[in-house]
Amino acid sequence: CGEEAFDFVPKTFIIPDEAEEFKAFYPTSDCLWIVKPHASSQGKGIHLLKDISELPTNTRNVVSQYVHNPLLIQGLKFDLRIYVLVTSFDPLRCYVYREGLTRFASKPYSTAREHLGDRYRHLTNYSINKKADNFMENQRLHEDNYGHKWSLSALNRHLRHVGTDVDLMWNRINDLIVKTLLSVEPLIARRTRENLVHGNCFELYGFDV
Repeated sequence: CGEEAFDFVPKTFIIPDEAEEFKAFYPTSDCLWIVKPHASSQGKGIHLLKDISELPTNTRNVVSQYVHNPLLIQGLKFDLRIYVLVTSFDPLRCYVYREGLTRFASKPYSTAREHLGDRYRHLTNYSINKKADNFMENQRLHEDNYGHKWSLSALNRHLRHVGTDVDLMWNRINDLIVKTLLSVEPLIARRTRENLVHGNCFELYGFDV
């Protein structure tokens, strides 16, 4: 229970509300931090913090410990776009689509200081990497493991080939999805009751893992 049950969430601060707490914690940490703007999309405004002086304090942001040793494929960072359909929050009922996207950065991952500002190394958003000179768009219908965007099926095949316990991985991902939805269930369930919504709506979420 508590923090142990949600250990997939890195150390995080909400700025500007927790700006002073972060400034006090920053000198004691030996890690990189990533800044993400509130209510944004397509990688806009996301950057790695090189120095505390770069911390934006006049706008709402989330600052989190950066996962400095991600799993790489061919030297590239990647993430998963997983689609989750929620048909009810009271009771909670959700469905995870078996297929989805594996999105790759377009340059080899590196935490060298001169590479910290290179979005092509650290961000996996398609809207960003499609602008890279070396970005490979997959237009091969029967090859879902080509270029900088794979299917989840292609990823599963690759990971099994290199000895990864794919079943365990998906058990953990499903656990992450359920706990994320549970964390907002009380608020959304209350709002739907207040607006007299009864079983005639749904929400499709894109989880980036």
